[in-house]
Parts: sequence; structure tokens; C-alpha cells
Amino acid sequence: MQPASALNPSRTITQYTRTVWTQEHGLPQDTVRAITQTKDGYLWLGTDEGLARFDGYDFVVFNKENGALPSNSVGALWSAKDGSLWIGTLGGLTRYRNGKFTTFTKKDGLDYTSVSSITEDPSGAIWVVAGVYVNRLQDGKFTNYSPRQGLPIQALRTVYCGRDGSIYVAGFGGVVRHQGNHFVSVLGPVGDIVVSLLEDRHGNLWVGGSFGLISRSPQGDLRHYTAQYGLPGNYVRSVWEDRDGNLWAGTDDGLARLENGRFVTSPVASSHEGDWVRCIYEDTEGNLWLGMNSGLNRLRNDLFSMYGASEGLPSDEPTTVYQDHRGRLWVGFHDRGLVQLVDGKPARVYTQKDGLPSNEIFSIRENRDGDLLIAARGGPSRLHDGYFVNPVMRDPLNRRVAFDYLEDRSGKLWVASPAGVAELDGNRSRTVIPGGSQLSNDAVVLCETRDGSLWAGTYDDGLWRLHNGQLRLYTVADGLSSNQIRSLVEGTDGTLWIGTFGGGLDALRDSRFFHVTARDGLLSDNVSHIDDDGHGWLWLSTTRGICRVRKQDIWDLINGKIRKLEPVNYGVADGLRSAQCAPGYPTSSGGTRSSDGRLWFPTSRGLAMLDPNDRPAAAPAPVVHLLDVAVDGREMPVVDGVKLAPGSGRMQFRYTGIYLSAPERVGYSYRLEGLDGEWISPGARRVTNYNSLPHGRYRFTVRASVPNGPSSETSFAFELLPHFYETAWFRYFCIALAAAGIWGLYNLRLRQIRQRFSLVLEERGRLAREIHDTLAQGFVGISSQLDAVALTLNGHVDLARKHLDLARKMVRHSLTEARRSVMDLRASALEGHDLPAALSEAAYQWTAGSPVQIRVDVEGESRPLPEETEQHLLRIAQEAVTNAVKHSRASQVNIHLEMANRKLSLRVADNGRGFEQDEAFSEVGGHFGLLGMRERAERLGGELRLHSEPGQGTEVAVTVPIS
Repeated sequence: MQPASALNPSRTITQYTRTVWTQEHGLPQDTVRAITQTKDGYLWLGTDEGLARFDGYDFVVFNKENGALPSNSVGALWSAKDGSLWIGTLGGLTRYRNGKFTTFTKKDGLDYTSVSSITEDPSGAIWVVAGVYVNRLQDGKFTNYSPRQGLPIQALRTVYCGRDGSIYVAGFGGVVRHQGNHFVSVLGPVGDIVVSLLEDRHGNLWVGGSFGLISRSPQGDLRHYTAQYGLPGNYVRSVWEDRDGNLWAGTDDGLARLENGRFVTSPVASSHEGDWVRCIYEDTEGNLWLGMNSGLNRLRNDLFSMYGASEGLPSDEPTTVYQDHRGRLWVGFHDRGLVQLVDGKPARVYTQKDGLPSNEIFSIRENRDGDLLIAARGGPSRLHDGYFVNPVMRDPLNRRVAFDYLEDRSGKLWVASPAGVAELDGNRSRTVIPGGSQLSNDAVVLCETRDGSLWAGTYDDGLWRLHNGQLRLYTVADGLSSNQIRSLVEGTDGTLWIGTFGGGLDALRDSRFFHVTARDGLLSDNVSHIDDDGHGWLWLSTTRGICRVRKQDIWDLINGKIRKLEPVNYGVADGLRSAQCAPGYPTSSGGTRSSDGRLWFPTSRGLAMLDPNDRPAAAPAPVVHLLDVAVDGREMPVVDGVKLAPGSGRMQFRYTGIYLSAPERVGYSYRLEGLDGEWISPGARRVTNYNSLPHGRYRFTVRASVPNGPSSETSFAFELLPHFYETAWFRYFCIALAAAGIWGLYNLRLRQIRQRFSLVLEERGRLAREIHDTLAQGFVGISSQLDAVALTLNGHVDLARKHLDLARKMVRHSLTEARRSVMDLRASALEGHDLPAALSEAAYQWTAGSPVQIRVDVEGESRPLPEETEQHLLRIAQEAVTNAVKHSRASQVNIHLEMANRKLSLRVADNGRGFEQDEAFSEVGGHFGLLGMRERAERLGGELRLHSEPGQGTEVAVTVPIS
């Protein structure tokens, strides 16, 4: 890769691209007194209102208001070898290193606080001019030199380190060199004050001041330059030698470059400002920076060399350019006629005064005799031996405009005009392709192809073909992308390339039209001129610049091999003064490729020339910086390994890539390692945001590059700390807590199982007691009765019968108790109901199939009761109702449930026949149901009362305590 080169000396100063920055763009003040560039790529500017750091995009200002400088007036800057920036102000000497400012004043050993010049010697010592003193700073200590100490210079102004490390000091009285511990004279008094020094690569010492510029050779020979030798002014404030050896001088009247022993002025010198050039500096990319009273100026080398009024052409509005067979270059203008160029300068200018029919030229061609064929607004014209021959075309509307003028292979002359295409024969004309009264019918461009066809493109009516006397019109209906034709060129492979307005680029091959547009990657759909360079590329002049596209890529796109074109586009950033490269109206024959390979393009602000053999050196990689990092709007130090507090939300990264030549070309990409898997390309945007990042370790990397050039990158590592609940110890604690919970749940489940098993055992015990107290006792009684029967059968039949009856009753009761026990094990009416609801639902089941009417009344507020209480009371009621249905012959049964604060009363009454109560609860009487009811009531801690008389019905009342 080649290093960046200085401004091309083969170009005139006016052909460098000049850009100006002022206070309007962010400079603290327009007067720029000093310029330097530090190793990190930043450009530093000293002004009367502070120090400015420039990255090509923005200015960052440092001054005494923000505590950075002792004074706002910055008159000297120096970038040291160790990366430090030294700043000379009216208030002292300041060093900027690693983002910190350190100021040296009288208390530190500086003899005077007003610093006007700074330099550095090979040992790293800093030399400054402060007032009438020269101060040397090394290892933190100042050594002072003044006229009182033998310095033979008054009114010191500048200090300079030569190529061999010699220190030169200059001011009023000449120039001296530091030698040993004293100073020796190099140049005596020059009549006024010296303000600038430079030693060039040949050892010549250049001394600038109010007297002009003096050159002293190594042999001591002197040469004095003033305005008489081309300097724009006699006060030379700055001198600079660029890396290609060009010598530049900045004066009070502008910039000049030494060429062949004379100085040539810059466009600034001839401008109306007549501005001071206070300082000159060349950056690492080869750009030349000028500090002026009116702002900061940059002169830049670009791909295109521009030719216009500032380069001596009669106008900035060329319309067409053509090279004849003798190698002469001709340029037609919109308003200044025809010009012959030699070495980029007009050798001859032809206008209407010289016989041209008009000063507005549309196209230039050549016939077989070497005469120029010129199409102009005043009609066609032929330049022969310096004279113009202007044939007259016949037009019913008296229109004289000729847009194109061509001689075919057979020697016939053709003119494209608003009336169509006419064949000229001497002073006679014959219309072959019709035009019309409308602008859309105008024929504007002609082309003859190798098969002998004559093609004519119209303004908005399509494309005509004349072949073997046959005419055919092609329009969008035949496959054209647009009816507005602006350019026709036959390619090296026989393809007819068609430039259109609104439809992009068309190609006619094998009688088929193909087209590509801006959607396919072209720079613009408005193509005014096409040039086939013979090396596989098409050059397209468009309304948005110049587009270079490979022909093979076009066919690959048409055939579906690629999805999009990737042309090379050129615009203002490449040196064009205007991107409008279709300046002719209604058409322009456009540019050309000269025999030396150079490409010429008319634009609306001059003629652009691209020399493929004179391309700028490869662009260096932009110097990329991470400007700052903000977390939730608060800036944080950009130091690797920084730890951010938990819960940090929005993170913003600002970055820049320093490419001072053309910052607009810099493209960026970034990636946050730990989150982004791929690089993200935001284009030219220099800020990015991340929201709600999870905790963890990250590295933000940003990359800056220019098209077809190298890239550079920088990174920043940080850690986002977790919340306490996101830490490992908290996870382990949660795991332990979960294990303890599982263990607790296991034990709880185990207790529940045991409790349920205990309940089963309790129920089995209850059933055992029930069976023991009912069935077993019943069976024992039955056994006793049967034994008694056996003993009395010998002669006591009546007694035996009595025992048998009692045994039958006991069997029936035991069967009833057995059924009841089984029912207690099955789902009852209480499932899903409380006691009042269960009584109401079950009562109708108990009397189902009988004529007995039943009624259930509930009094008091319903409340939840223990399951055992509800079960026993429900069975008591069931037994009472069953007895009434089976034994009392009742027609009505009433159930009354009353729930008071501390007790519950259940009463079941019927209107049956009643019975005697004497032996109601006696086993001898056989009333086992009543016994069971009383036992249930007593088990609940309650009391059962029975009231019955023959013929008066029966009432069973139970009272149990509740809490």
C-alpha cells in the first residue's frame, strides 16, 4: 500500500478541492493562528477564543471557562514525539497529555507567560519563545536565554528545529542558531521582523517576514522573493514544505506555491477577501490545512481535475467535449462557444464573432476530411481550416436548432433537430425521420452502428432506426424502459447502449431490449451520456454524478446470476464541483475518452477530467476513537475492566473515525461481544444504544473504514454486575431453600398419609365397636335365645315361641345395623352439602314409595359443623323417619332443625299411632333403633328424648352442644 501523498504538483492550485470551516460550523473563532496534528489523529487549532480539537466532523473547544487553559488566546501549538500536545497562550505554556492539562507559568521557571512559538529538539526538550526570552524545558526544568544573556536577537518571534536538530531563533535582528552554550548568527538584520522559518530537504533555510521570503542555501547564497516573484503579498507569515517537496508560502494576501522559481497564487489570493494565511500544516493524509482570518481551509487532492473559469476557461458551463484525429481536445459551452484545449488551457476560442451560428454548442463530431461537425442552437456548422460553413436547414416553423450532426460511413450528413432527422446535401436538406411541432418529437442524438443502421433518439417519442431505407420506431411498447432517449453508443461487442431519462440504462442485443435501473444499483435513472472505455466498463454521466459499471455485471444481473449491481460512483466527494453531469438541455453529447486514456465529463460547474494513471495513493485507515460511554445519561470512564452497577439500563456509545480527507466516506460497524453474534453496520452513524442488558462481561468493538481502503478498530471491555438475586450464591441459596422446602413437603405429606392411615384405623375401630355394640351383641342375644329355645322345647312350647320371636327381632335389628354400617362407609347425602341441605334432600328419599308427607324446617343461621356431628344427626333423623314410615302408620312427618349460639336441636315428629314408652330403650322390648339413636346422641355429648303415647304419635328430640 502506498503512503498518502501530498497535493499533486501537476495540478493548478485551483484544481484542489477547497473546503472552509468557520464559527458557523463550530470553530470557537474564525481567526486560526496555529495548527498541528497529534498521534491520535486529531487536528488541533489555536484561536483567539480557545483551543479546538477537530475529528473531521465536530469541533471540541477547550478554554479557560472550562478550566482547561490559562488564556483563551492560543498562538502556538506543537505535537511532541511522546504524544503530548504543547499549547502556547498569553497566560503560559500548557501541556495536554492523557486527557489532562498541565500549565507552566513564571512560578515554574517560565520567564514570561506570553508564548508565541514552540518546537522540540531531538532530545525531547521543548523550546518556546515567551516574550523576549527563549526557554528550554527538559526534565521539568526551564533554562532561559535572553538578550541580556548574550542572545543577539531583539523582539523574538519564532523558534525552529532544523533537520539536523539545530535550534534556530528569529525575530527583529535576523536569525541565529544555538551552538553549544551560545548562539551564532545565521542571517543578519533583514530590515524588519522575522516570523517564520523552514529548512527544506535540500538544506535551504527559508526566512519569512514582513520583507517577503528569503532563501539561504547551505553555501550561504541568498535569494529574495517578493510580490515581484509571484507572491500574492510581501508579508509572509508561514512557510511549509510538503512531502512531495512543494514549497508553500502563506501571506497576508493569500497562499502561493513555488513553481519553477516563481510563486503561483491560490484561489484565495484572487478572492475578494484577500485573507491572511497565518499558518500552514500538512496532515498525515496529505491534505494541506490553512489557518486564516476567515476560518479553517483544507486543500485536498481528489480523483478529478476540474477545469472552469478559475482555470482560464471562458465558462463553468461546458456541454460537450471531443478529441479529433489529430489529438486536439475541443469543448463546447452552453454560453461561450467552442474552445480548443491544450494542456488544460484554452488555445483558441471560437464564438459567433468567428462565424459560429450560436454560442450554445450541443455536440461536436468529425468528418472523414478532419473537419469538425458542430451542432449548435443556431444550426449545424462545419469548421474547415479555421472557417465555419453553416448550411441552412429548411423547417416550416423556421427552427434552426441542431442537436446532433453526423457523417455516416458512406459520407452522408445527418442532422438531428426539432423537425426530425434530415439528410444534408450541400445547401439542400431532406427530412427522413419525421419530427413535429411538439418538443417530444425532437430528435436529439444520432448513432451509426456497424450494420449500417442509423439510430435517432428523440426527446420523448422513442427510438428510430433507419436501415436499408426502412424506418421503424421503438417505444416502451417494444421493451424500451423510457421513450426519453439521451445517449446512443455502440459497444465493442455490437450491443447498442441507450441512455434514457427516467428509465436508466437500456441495451439492445439480438433484437431484444434489456434494461437496468436505480433499483438494480445504478446511481440514477437519468443517464445523459455513455462511454465504453474498451476495458469492460461503461461510464455513465447522470444527474447525480458519474457511474462506472462493469458490462459483465449487467449481463449477469439480466441473466439472474447476481441480484444487484455494485457500480463505482463518483460525486462531489471525489472532486466534482457539481454532481450534475447532465448539463445540456434538452440533451448533450457529453464526455469522451481521449487517446491517452483520460476521461472527460461536462458538469454544470466545469469540465471534469479523470486520469486513470494519476490516481491518489491508497487511503490510510481512519483512526477510530471511542469518544465516550454513557449509562442512563451519565458519562463513565472509558477504561477497560470497568464494572457497572446492577440495573444499569440504557448504554450509549459515541465513536468517531478520523479521516480528515473525507469524513463523509467513513463507514462504521460495531459489535457487542457477549450479545451480538454478527457485526452491525449503521452506515455513517456515530452513536449506538443498548437497552436493558443482562448482567455479564461484554466488549464493545467499533470498526471504521473507507471504501476500498483499510480499516481500524478499537474496543472497550466492561462488566455489568448482577443483582443479588442474579448471583451464584443466591442461586445456591435458592437451591438449598428449594431442597428444604421439598423435604418439608415430603414430611408434611408423610404426616398427612399417617394421619389418614390413623383415621382409617380409627374408622376400623369405630366399625369394630359398632359391630361389637350392635351386631355382635345382637348375635349373642340371638344365640342366648336359641339356647333358651333348645332348653324349653321339651315341654314349654309357648315359652320357646316367645324366645323365637325375640330372636327374629334381634336378627332384623342386626341386619338394619349392618346396612347402616355399610352406608356409613359409602358416600352420603352430606357429600357437597351442609346438614340443613342434606336433611332436605335425604328426607324425600327416605319417604319415597310411601304415602307419608314429610316437611323439613330450619331455624337459625346456618354454620359449618364438624363432619362427625353432621353424620350422627343425619343418621338419627334417618332412623326416626324410617321408624315412622314402617311402624307408626303415620301420614305426616315433620323434621325441625334449630341452630342456636351454643347448641343444636333436632326434632322428628309424626302423627302415627304411637306406643308405650316403658320398655322403649330395653333390649327385651326389641327397640334396637332407639338404642342406636341414643348412643349416637351420647357420643356427640348430647341428649335424646323420646315422647310417644298410643294414638298420639311419636316425637324424637336430640340436643347436642356446638361451639
